[in-house]
This record gives sequence, structure tokens and C-alpha cells, in this order.
Amino acid sequence: MSNLKNCFMNGVSMIKRGFAYVRVVPVLIGAIVKRIRGNGFYEVEFRKLGRKWYCNVPGFPEELFEHTLMVGGAAKFLEYYSRGETQLKVTIKVADAEEAKWHCGSQLQKNSSTLTGGAFYNDANGYFTEEFWLCPVTLFVLGKYPERILIYRINKNLVNCPIMME
Repeated sequence: MSNLKNCFMNGVSMIKRGFAYVRVVPVLIGAIVKRIRGNGFYEVEFRKLGRKWYCNVPGFPEELFEHTLMVGGAAKFLEYYSRGETQLKVTIKVADAEEAKWHCGSQLQKNSSTLTGGAFYNDANGYFTEEFWLCPVTLFVLGKYPERILIYRINKNLVNCPIMME
């Protein structure tokens, strides 16, 4: 009887997780609409649980929480700028090449990307030397893998830039 119960519970868990993937579709659509209608500014929140950083994606199903884990260069970047804090609010802007020329803070430049494989970025200003990998969850926040991401502030601190954001 125990095996039957375990099999049933596993089946229910798989179905629940499958529906979670269906529930991310409106989140993706919302991100794409915001990208089209918005001004390019985003406030992205991160939190540290234990020794790991996670991105807070509004509306993202809880069952898929592990997909929001920050790894590699992105996790190291957050750790560096966290200064011991466990929650970060990062203000970024998706920008074109012309606008990026005038930005004095950190600037992530896309090296390569694939739809399901994420995107690789480097800090074009050289403030942070390790390459970043941003997973496909980026699509649920920004609606695309932008060519350039300008970082304006982390929490209330400006990032390498004396000019205030409008």
C-alpha cells in the first residue's frame, strides 16, 4: 500500500509542477508588455537564503523557485555589492548603444545568448571582471535578453556613478 501511496503522491506532484509551467505564461506576457510599453527602467529584487542568491520574480510559481537561483558571476556580483545585506533592490535600465555611451556606472554587455540557454554578459566598464550568466528566467523579468543593461543603483546606493537617475 505504501508504494501505491508514493506513486500517487509523485503523480500529483508532477501534475502540480506541470501546471506551474503553464502559470508562468502570463508572467512572460506581462514582461513582454512592460518591455514594449515601459521606459526601460526595472527594479529587480534579490534575496539571499543561506549562502545562495535568488531573484524575486513577481507572479513566478513557488513550485519553480529553484529556477530563480543566481549562479556564477551573477551570484558573485550580488555578493560583492550586498555588503553583508541579504536583500537587494537593483535599479537597471535596458538601453541602446547611444544611451549606453553616456552611462558612467556599471554596464553589462551581452556576449551571446540562446532562447533556452540564457545569455552571457560582461561588465563593459571593467568594474567586475567575471563573466555573468543570466538564465532564461531573465525573459520573465525583462522580456528579452537585452544587448546592454545599465546598473544605476543597488538599494539606495548609486553604482560607480555620481549622477542621479531621473
